[in-house]
Amino acid sequence: MKRLAYAPTVLLTAFLLASCFFFPDEEPILAPPVIMRDEVTYVTYTAKRGEIVSRAVTTGYVVSRAQADCFFTDYTGNLKTVYPRPGDFVEKGDLIAELDVGELDFDLEAARLNAELAALTYAATGAQTDKLEMELAQNAYEQYQNRMDGSKIYAPASGRVSFVERLNPGEEINPYRVLVRIIDPDDLHVAATLTDVNVYAKGDAVEIKIGGDGYAGVITRTPRDARDEGAEDANALWADFAGEAPTFSDLGKLADIILILGKSENAVIIPKNLVKNLDGKTYVQIFEDGEKRDVEVAVGISNATETEIVSGLEAGQQVVVK
Repeated sequence: MKRLAYAPTVLLTAFLLASCFFFPDEEPILAPPVIMRDEVTYVTYTAKRGEIVSRAVTTGYVVSRAQADCFFTDYTGNLKTVYPRPGDFVEKGDLIAELDVGELDFDLEAARLNAELAALTYAATGAQTDKLEMELAQNAYEQYQNRMDGSKIYAPASGRVSFVERLNPGEEINPYRVLVRIIDPDDLHVAATLTDVNVYAKGDAVEIKIGGDGYAGVITRTPRDARDEGAEDANALWADFAGEAPTFSDLGKLADIILILGKSENAVIIPKNLVKNLDGKTYVQIFEDGEKRDVEVAVGISNATETEIVSGLEAGQQVVVK
């Protein structure tokens, strides 16, 4: 009986012990996540020492100071021929071009003879009617002669032909159309147009660059001078060659007139775009001791790409680019 009495207790205990295997194990408590700050990196530029030069550059053309244009002035006509070619030397008075005048030679000679005959008749008779006939004949002869004279162009000066208009015989030519240009090849200079800045002054020493060749030059006219003189081209900038000059082959080429505005040696230099301005303050951003900070600076001369730092930054310091 005692064994029967303990039997339920034993069974219950066994069941409870066995039932422990049906409950899941407790999961361990995880530590809270730690947010790691990303390391910030910067692209920097090392301030350096060197020479910086500020320049003003204006582009013009190599031209001759002395030039003469050749054109017809009296009437429209058909071209007979243009005689010189580009590069030819001509003397003052040389025939440059002429129009096709058809039978004008014959008409001119007939008018000359008629005028002479009328003059002889009046000299013999003294009659008033013969005098009028003589005057009419002389007027007719002069008109033919003027027309003949107007059909030819003669060189107004000695020099070298720098330009000849491309024309065909028989082409109609209007008055004042430039057919030939004569220049003095020994009086070349650079002519430019200056409208936005006026940093040049008469007498300034400049460098003139034509392609890869450099020449010493001097400013001989500025827009200020042109306006004071009442010149037609009020924006003219002229630079003459001082010493060696280019040859005729450089006529018409592009040329740079370069004026040195400022020069500093052993200067602290950084790229121009790294200098910032805000609320009247000029500063740069430097990276030092693992941190970025603003540093106020004073600037000197600048050119198209670089700026001189006069104070606030030393060579070797790292300037933040981005």
